[in-house]
Amino acid sequence: MTNATSAARDGATLRAFIYYGLSVLSFSVVDAATKLLRGEPDTVTRWIPGNFDLGTWQVILLTRIPPICVALILTAQATGSPFRLKTKFWKMHLLRGFLVLATTFTFYAGLRYLPLADCIVIAFAAPIFVTALSGPVLGEKVGWRRWSAVGVGFAGVIVAVRPDSAIGIGTFLILASAVAYALTLLTLRPLSGKEHSHNIVFYSTVFGAVVAIVPAILEWKPIALTAAILIVVQGLASACGQLVMIKAFRLGEASMLAPLEFTALIWAAACGLAFWDEFPTVEVLAGAALIIGANIYIAHREAQRAQRKREVPEHASVPE
Repeated sequence: MTNATSAARDGATLRAFIYYGLSVLSFSVVDAATKLLRGEPDTVTRWIPGNFDLGTWQVILLTRIPPICVALILTAQATGSPFRLKTKFWKMHLLRGFLVLATTFTFYAGLRYLPLADCIVIAFAAPIFVTALSGPVLGEKVGWRRWSAVGVGFAGVIVAVRPDSAIGIGTFLILASAVAYALTLLTLRPLSGKEHSHNIVFYSTVFGAVVAIVPAILEWKPIALTAAILIVVQGLASACGQLVMIKAFRLGEASMLAPLEFTALIWAAACGLAFWDEFPTVEVLAGAALIIGANIYIAHREAQRAQRKREVPEHASVPE
């Protein structure tokens, strides 16, 4: 029985890694497709004809449609009707919807001004913000070791954004996106294992679609066939990424899965080289090394802390 239990646990761990790896890949596709749709001033895109230069709100609205359709299909499969979206977590869904929209808007807007790999490296600060905000938001205790790692991570962000040069609006937008994404991750914890996956995807997506309708109409631009294909690809990748991330969190702990997040830099560098002939600078890679190292240490401390909680009685204190 022990061997069977161990094998089952190992299988669940492997599936969690696979799901989370697919999630990172899916969101990397989302980022690249969005950057292509947003366009850049004086930038030549290889392989994809045209510089679409669609507005941020227009991209948000159009790319919400495929995930909503996927969520409705999954709802129909699970409940027999695509409109059985009953939930007990209205307040949490509204909060997550606002945070997802804030994350999406700031990141999509920032993609226009910075190379893709630079955006991803700065966005790696999100797990650092998760640790820094877990105290005030979730009431978790953060010890000096993890605070030290947070400091190292922020130092990596400073190196990556090169403060000796002019820090533009793109950097501030991506940093704001990292903070909003960190809060989004913190609000996912109370829902994972309690709420249906299709509900989480539907409500977090439909909020942004409804808010984006009016500003999207005001900035609307004609959509070429290639852009329409990119919109469908981006939307489907977004839905896939959300679903497999939820599955991953149900099978494995966040601290165990966190290091896989950094494979996004590989995908971003590959897309940057393929589509825009870009490659991360030395400063960006150095900053990435500091940020990734800090995040891996935080994940290690989280795993140790979780293990100690399982080993000690409930009434005993768990040292940081």
